[in-house]
Amino acid sequence: MRLFQPTSCFILILILLTSFGTSHAEEKASINIESAELILQDKTYFLNAQIHYRLSDEAIDALHNGISLTFNVDLSITESRKWLWEKYHHQLSFPYQLKYHTLAKTYLISNSTNKTHHNFSSLSAALNALGTLNDIPVHALKTNHNLDISASLNAYLDIEALPLPMRPLAYITSGWYLHSNTFQWPLAH
Repeated sequence: MRLFQPTSCFILILILLTSFGTSHAEEKASINIESAELILQDKTYFLNAQIHYRLSDEAIDALHNGISLTFNVDLSITESRKWLWEKYHHQLSFPYQLKYHTLAKTYLISNSTNKTHHNFSSLSAALNALGTLNDIPVHALKTNHNLDISASLNAYLDIEALPLPMRPLAYITSGWYLHSNTFQWPLAH
C-alpha cells in the first residue's frame, strides 16, 4: 500500500514552493533606517540619515501605472522623564513624492519641504536618492542642554496620499504597509 501517489507528492512540492516564494516576496518589501544623526552647526541642527527602501510588487505596479507614492520621514524629539511618560518637544515630517513618467521613462522625486525635484533613469537610483538624507536643516529644533533628550526617526509610505479608490485595498494588503523600524539615538548637547 502506497502512502503517497506521485501526483500527490508533486502537488505537495508545488504548495511548499509556492508558499516559500510568497513569504520570500513579502520579506523583500520594507523600509529600513540604517543610520541617522543630528549635527549642530552655527545654532542650527542638520539631519543626516540613510534609509533603505524596498518596494512591494503592488507599489511598483501602481507607480508604473501613474500613481504617485508619498513617503514621509518623521523626526521626533522627546524628553525622557523618570516619573511620567515621555514629553514630546518637536515632531517634524518631511514628505517626499515618487512619480514615474511613462513617456520619458524616468523617476521623479519631489521634496515638498524645500521644493526641489530630481530625475532618475532607474527605480533603484531613485530609491537610493530617496533614502539618502544629507544636511537637511531643522530650524525649529532648540533643546535645553540640561534635559535627557533623544531623537527618533520613522519612514513610511503614506497610504492617505494614495487616490481614494485605492485606499481600502491598501489598508488590507500587506504589500502596501511599508513602515520602517524606529531609529532612536541620544541627542548630543
